[in-house]
This record gives sequence, structure tokens and C-alpha cells, in this order.
Amino acid sequence: MLPRRWACRPRAALLPFIDRFWGWETAQPHALPWLLPGTGSECLFHLGMPLKDSDGRCLPQGHLLCPREQIRPLAPAQPLNFIAVRFRAGQLRHFTALPFQAVADQLLDCRQLWPDTADTLLAALQCQRDPQLRLVWLEQFLWRQLQRHHRPTEQAQDRLIERLYYAPNSRIATVAEEWGWSRRHLERRFLHAFGQTPKHFARLARLHQTLRQWTPEPERSGLAVALDRGYSDQAHFIHDVRALTGKTPGQWRDPLLQGEHYYLPPTRLPE
Repeated sequence: MLPRRWACRPRAALLPFIDRFWGWETAQPHALPWLLPGTGSECLFHLGMPLKDSDGRCLPQGHLLCPREQIRPLAPAQPLNFIAVRFRAGQLRHFTALPFQAVADQLLDCRQLWPDTADTLLAALQCQRDPQLRLVWLEQFLWRQLQRHHRPTEQAQDRLIERLYYAPNSRIATVAEEWGWSRRHLERRFLHAFGQTPKHFARLARLHQTLRQWTPEPERSGLAVALDRGYSDQAHFIHDVRALTGKTPGQWRDPLLQGEHYYLPPTRLPE
């Protein structure tokens, strides 16, 4: 049995911060794809057996994945059944008191994000059998966290993150000039908001956009897509993929074309 996958957008008030809710479900063990170093964050809530890490340790019932510098291999679960939240780049900080530096490249229990309220959410998701009502619970929970932790004074950082995500080939000095900041000041603001330099963030954003575009266009070569996305030549593309993921573009090709990755677009609402 192939896994049933679904995805849907959050309500309008959450959409600037959350890209989607999504989930997988199958009665059989299923190999999970590589989780690339990226710019966003995934919070998974398991309705059955939780996943295991590469050392065989069972992960918490609710946990955060926020890879920045390394690939996260996860072991298959039986049965696979979870609901997940995909936070947009840099936006998790509006939902928790934890600083971004504390979550990057960590597998955190969601109780560390929300120490006073996570147990109530986990119990509600486990008890609720209606998928739509689970989403209602999750949205209401996240809305309360947003109201509690939102940082409206950091709107400039949010706009900067979005600017670099959608234009990752921009020169950092040019972006700083557009903001009326020095490059040094821009880098400090970005590090505070995101925990990484703007240059490294832009490299990750360009990588993901290239791989996403390559997936629905299997007839095109990876190099052709890479050139569209701003890589200067084949050597540049191969070097960046290997430096950021530890693998070559060729090693990514089959998993991407088979759809075995976390970056599929929304497909349908939960039933």
C-alpha cells in the first residue's frame, strides 16, 4: 500500500507564517526520503508510532525538524501516520519563546517549544478521530501561540527573509542598500532572526528552488534547471549541491523524480 499524502493551506491569518498542513498515512512500513538542509521548519505530530532517528532511537510523539547544516535520515515507521506543520522560512520564531539558534539542526520535543501547552495538544490530536477536527485543534493551538509570541517589531526581518528567499541570487550588499542598512547591520539583523548568515540562507533557498523545479520537469536536465535558477555552470551546481547536502545532483535525481521527498506541492484536503 502506497502512503496516502494530503496537504492543505492554513487559514488566512496563519498563511504569512505557515506554508501548509500536510500528512502521510500507510499501514505498511515505508522508507522515508532524505530531509534536506533547508530554510523552513517541520513540526510532526504522530498519530501512531513515532519515527526513529538513524540510530534507532524513537522520536517524541511531537517533534520539530529544523535541518540547516546536515541531512536528517529517519527510519521508517509502521504504521506511518502523522500530521505536520510546515513553517515558512524564519517564521517559527513567532510561535515560540525559544531563540532560533536553539532549534537549528536539533530534533526537539514539541514540549520544548511549548512547555505549558504541548501535552494538551498531543492528547487532543490522539483522541480526535475526525481529520478535519484535528486540523481545527491544530490551527486554534497555533493561533494562540502566535498571539502570545508574535514579534511585530521584527517585520523588517520578515520582509528581508522573504526578499532573499524569492531572489536568492541577489547581492547582499545591494539588498542592504535597498533597506538603507550597512551590510554589517543587515547581517546582524538576519543572524538574530534566522540564526544563519544571509549568504548561506540564499544558497539553501536557491538549492531548494532548483530541486523543486526539476521535480515536475523530468525531461529537462538538472543543469538546464540550475542555469535557470542562477548557477553559473555545471561545476558551480555540482559543488553547491555537494557542499550543502553531501550528495551529487545525480544521487538526488531518482528520489526527486519518484516523488520521494518532502517538497511536493499541496495535493488534496484531508478526508
